[in-house]
Amino acid sequence: MKKLFILAAVALGLVSCDLTTDPITTVTDKVALENFEGLDKASAVTYVAFSSGSWYGEDLQIFPDVMCGNCVAGAPLNSGRGMSWQQWNFTASGGFSMYGNAYVNINRCNNVIYAIKTRGDQYLKEEGVTQQDLDNCMAESLFVRAYCYFDLLRWYAQPYAISSTAAEGTVEALGVPVVKENPEESVLDKPARALAADNYAQIIKYLNTALDLIEPGFTRADVKDVKCAVTPAAIEALLARVYLYMQDWKNAEIHASNVIAMGHAVATASEYASMWTDESMSALPEVIFAVFFDTTEASTLLGNITDPDEYGDVRVSEDLLALYEDNDVRKTTLLTSSDHPDFYWPAKYQGKGNLLATPNVPLIRASEMYLIRAEARYMQTNNTGAMNDLNVIAENRKATPYTTITYADIFNERRKELAFEGHIWHDYKRIIGTNYQGGATPGEMMVRTDVSSPINQNIPFDSKYWCMPISESEIDVNGNLVQNPQW
Repeated sequence: MKKLFILAAVALGLVSCDLTTDPITTVTDKVALENFEGLDKASAVTYVAFSSGSWYGEDLQIFPDVMCGNCVAGAPLNSGRGMSWQQWNFTASGGFSMYGNAYVNINRCNNVIYAIKTRGDQYLKEEGVTQQDLDNCMAESLFVRAYCYFDLLRWYAQPYAISSTAAEGTVEALGVPVVKENPEESVLDKPARALAADNYAQIIKYLNTALDLIEPGFTRADVKDVKCAVTPAAIEALLARVYLYMQDWKNAEIHASNVIAMGHAVATASEYASMWTDESMSALPEVIFAVFFDTTEASTLLGNITDPDEYGDVRVSEDLLALYEDNDVRKTTLLTSSDHPDFYWPAKYQGKGNLLATPNVPLIRASEMYLIRAEARYMQTNNTGAMNDLNVIAENRKATPYTTITYADIFNERRKELAFEGHIWHDYKRIIGTNYQGGATPGEMMVRTDVSSPINQNIPFDSKYWCMPISESEIDVNGNLVQNPQW
């Protein structure tokens, strides 16, 4: 990991843009953080990492759905994209690569945070710079850093139900390494994996601190779309998601309710399709936090691999289609092809103005907040409240409202609403080791009938594949790292 830390300490920006009209490029931290303008741009640059192809620019947004039955890759169209995910073909020598990107971005955040802590008085001497300006930059970097660590935990650590109860000396209890904020220390450090429970506690602390610091109503100036930068609602929403994974039902409900109370409403049936293709997401209360793409900035293959007239590698599975009613807008807006009339493709990434490389890619939506609150309420035996939340979504998707619910209903509503957005692998994983009332274990739930290969048909709950391997190249550099079991 030392090589990654050196890279991150030197490079604050990306060669591609930082969502603003005046991008910061690869410069040393000393130059970039010399004044508040540089600090502000360095803070903005941290959002760009999410557009990487190995992050939400492609891999983590669509291929978890290929792994877990919402999608099928390679049939009937196959350009080779997504097949390793289709077959769960990962090894410690390659196949999954977000680890390094996450730590590079964590170091970008750390550089901003450390600069504010050590040079804050210097920035405040500049004309027009206020403490609130510094607090907003700090809140942004804390939010993005929390998001990076949370994603690392979701992929590389055991589910919270297991890691939080595992014996301290076991691999099952381990989370991910924590990088020091001081770049002079982190560049030489080779941190071991922290306890996952400590990682979760630190993420909660980052987000609560960010919430305390950020200006009420804050939106970042000069960005192409304000939904692609942090807001108080985005911080609250990520807190709700983290608490859901921690099975802290009370706090998950509180923070989801806070976001809903801020005016983030589920898109109506008529708004649903346009949510993914409108030039701006700013006017859509459904979208809380997103990744930005346009023709002059970062681009993505998400549209190409889900369009039957392009690569079309990733189509909708019959397993998922069977969950939708015929009039459900989530089904009626799927793509079809005259060449392959028996199949459907996801329609969420057709791009602004039908330019496939420029889709809206929401990472957190109001619908997820209702689903989080529904699950949290259900697990607190408030079935009526949970059913009401599910019906907010069902009624806005032209689906039949629920009159009674089980945990399977909540799981399947998440599956239908958040399809093709990278949630389902994590949803199966996070309930491993949990006794959900009326629900089956993930090993029993993860059953596929529509597959292009028997390799991934049914993945048992105790499989090593629910916890990704740390790359051998990372372990070679940092001998203090411990590999996940069975890899």
